[in-house]
Amino acid sequence: MILKGIDNQTVELKILKYQFPEINTPKDWDANWLHIYLKVDSKLGNWETVDPSLTTFEFKSLVSWFKDLAENREVKYRELDFTEPNLVFQLKDSTPKSKTVRVVFNYESKPRPAEKGKEYYVDCVFTNEQLADVSLQLENELKLFPER
Repeated sequence: MILKGIDNQTVELKILKYQFPEINTPKDWDANWLHIYLKVDSKLGNWETVDPSLTTFEFKSLVSWFKDLAENREVKYRELDFTEPNLVFQLKDSTPKSKTVRVVFNYESKPRPAEKGKEYYVDCVFTNEQLADVSLQLENELKLFPER
């Protein structure tokens, strides 16, 4: 899926595979790590990365976070971060009709080489309809990699 940011910036995010496909023990944390592909075209640079940044559980929480924003429900966290702190989603601004979400790239999700101390991010302004579509696209992505 592609998140469209301000000033024609884009963030492509997709699940490539399980990090450990050979592990299929139910509810095993290691069995649920996902290799996440990112392609970022931004004012701060253009880069691609692949890293086991999210688990199926965390990806599911990302789906719910976007769905809650789309439906004007108060989100539990204005900043959604994960076990591996490579990606962070921040709710920067919220109105009943639109939301500004910042996607922050840390550690393995930064470009190589990254400038020390520089923050890498893309800001996106979404209508509620666009947020619902983001949630649906992420949910469809996750269906290919169910919790094990």
